[in-house]
Parts: sequence; C-alpha cells; structure tokens
Amino acid sequence: MRRTPAVKEIFIWAFWIGLAIMFSVFLNSYVLVNAQVITGSMEGTIMTRDRVFGLRFFDTPQRGDIIVFESPLPQYFNDPFVKRVVGLPGEQIAIFSGVLHIDGVPLPESYASQSRRDFAPIIVPDGHFFVMGDNRNFSRDSREWGPIAAESIIGKIHITFSPRPVIIASHTY
Repeated sequence: MRRTPAVKEIFIWAFWIGLAIMFSVFLNSYVLVNAQVITGSMEGTIMTRDRVFGLRFFDTPQRGDIIVFESPLPQYFNDPFVKRVVGLPGEQIAIFSGVLHIDGVPLPESYASQSRRDFAPIIVPDGHFFVMGDNRNFSRDSREWGPIAAESIIGKIHITFSPRPVIIASHTY
C-alpha cells in the first residue's frame, strides 16, 4: 500500500509532537521545577500567586537561597512550599528583638521584614535546613514545623515567570 503525501505528513508531525511531549515530561520530571507561591509568606521578593522556576539539580543549599520543597504539613497542604534558607546544618538559630541571629551573631536581612515574635535558640540538625519566608509576620516556616530534611528539597528557585519574568538572585552573606 502506498501512502499519500498527506498521510506521510501526519506521521511526521505525530512523531515530532510525541517527541516534544516526551522531552517536556523528562525536563519537568528531572531537570526543571516550577511552583506557585500560594501565600504572602515571600512577599517583598515573590508575590502571592507568582509562578517560580528553578532547577532540580543543584549544589548544597546555601544561606540566602530560595528553594522549593515538599510540604512539611501534608495533612493540610499538598503543594510544595517556597522559602528562603536561613540556617545551615549545625548552626544555632534564634530571633531576638525581631532580628535573626546565627550562632549568636545578628544576620542583616535587607530582603526580609522584621519578625514581631522572638524565637528561642535551636541547633539545626545535620542533613536539615532552617527556612523562613521573607514576610516574617505572615509566614508558616521552620519556626512552626522545625528544620526541613535535605531530602525534601525539590529544587532551587531562579526566576519568577508569571505574571512577569524576574530573575531572583540568591542573597549572599
């Protein structure tokens, strides 16, 4: 049976569309991460309902990195959380007079609102990170549910892409 040029064209288009779908599934599953910030906890840096984009593979998170991780409260929220890494394994974290302290030293945070509540010192366990939202008074974060396990981190955020693209730089100290 001889195929007509139209049938041949349909097969070629179907092949390329199928390949594009498989490639996008691969990228979304193993390389890229995208999430939506569903609360105002990161406002000042990322607004409520913004969509963010990052990479699933990354070096060990550093202080100031914005990460996306599995919900630490799966009984209430299924969506991943987006927060900033403020405490690294082995460090002592505390908030006194609204200022974050790392190992007893105040940490200047130009991106964050000052917290209205103090937080008693804790040591971040090995293999865990202390994360907080930039909008400290309206953020559910490690102050509530403790440090997060490194295994729960999905990726590091680099860009907001909706409603408008903005590059998010990690805050270095």
